[in-house]
Amino acid sequence: MTSRSATVTLLGFFVATFVVLSLFVPRLATAGNIENLMGGFSFVAILAAGQSFPMLLRGIDLSIGAIVALAGMVTFDLALIFHLPGWLVIPAALAAATLAGAFNGLLIVGLRLQPFIATLATLGAYRGLVFTISGRQLVPGLSTTPIRDPWIIGLEHYVDLVALLGVPDDVRLPAIPLSFFAMIGLLLLGHTLLVTTKFGRDIYAVGGNHEAARLAGIRTGHITVAAYAISGFCAGVAALFLVARLTTSTEALGTGMELTAIAAAVIGGVSLAGGIGSVIGPAIGAFLVGTILIGLTLLGVSQFVQQILTGLILLAAIAYDRLQVLRRRARLSTQLVEQA
Repeated sequence: MTSRSATVTLLGFFVATFVVLSLFVPRLATAGNIENLMGGFSFVAILAAGQSFPMLLRGIDLSIGAIVALAGMVTFDLALIFHLPGWLVIPAALAAATLAGAFNGLLIVGLRLQPFIATLATLGAYRGLVFTISGRQLVPGLSTTPIRDPWIIGLEHYVDLVALLGVPDDVRLPAIPLSFFAMIGLLLLGHTLLVTTKFGRDIYAVGGNHEAARLAGIRTGHITVAAYAISGFCAGVAALFLVARLTTSTEALGTGMELTAIAAAVIGGVSLAGGIGSVIGPAIGAFLVGTILIGLTLLGVSQFVQQILTGLILLAAIAYDRLQVLRRRARLSTQLVEQA
């Protein structure tokens, strides 16, 4: 099954899941809950799309949740302690997140560390850095002070479809959050990057066979650093929308998001074995997970059970991915035997 057909299949499964859940939970299909789905999981889709770049290289980035917290705290400090305008704070936060991601790549390439070990180490390091620079710790009075900069809080903006389309006021349509439009833009950019550029072809080549790619003249180290930098950048974008929604940031921001992002990426067809996947599938996977979790919330299922379910979904997705890898190996072995 090609990446495109797998994405179409996943999209069909997402629609079917939404319809079936709506039959059991009628409130799921209301405009308000569709707004919650778009607003609450657009940033997860952004994280999952960013996570797909390291995973396409047969790597993983466990630190994206901590990078979200780092970018969020940089935003908090610059806005409330240094009183910088939002048009400076936003690029500074994105730069911090991108550099944190690139540092992950440098550790993997320079010290020849396994991605799991390198990003597990930076997960702890970045969390410690967040506490170190936290304005909540340095200036305790700021812990209850909201961010009011219009550039930052303006990111939590919704487009009213009723007013935009001029439909009657008694028609209830979901308002679309700005984060959803940003997600669409990033997905189009990421898809174009992977499908139409040499960088994208190199990503798939390195993920498919690292040594063969190196012997073919591909600068595998540069590709790896760039992939993790993209993952960090996406974490920074997600952080900005979270801070805009909360009008503040905390040291715990982003905790556990790496698990959801990885689950969404694997569900979205990005193989843990590398070289197979896209950025569109992980976004669909994020909304699939979001639909299930919102449906469970409306059914009154506790958050703890939902966390267990998220872990089980990830386990099932990894098992399916492993099965697909074994099938591909079996087909390859059969072809080699036939050619011999």
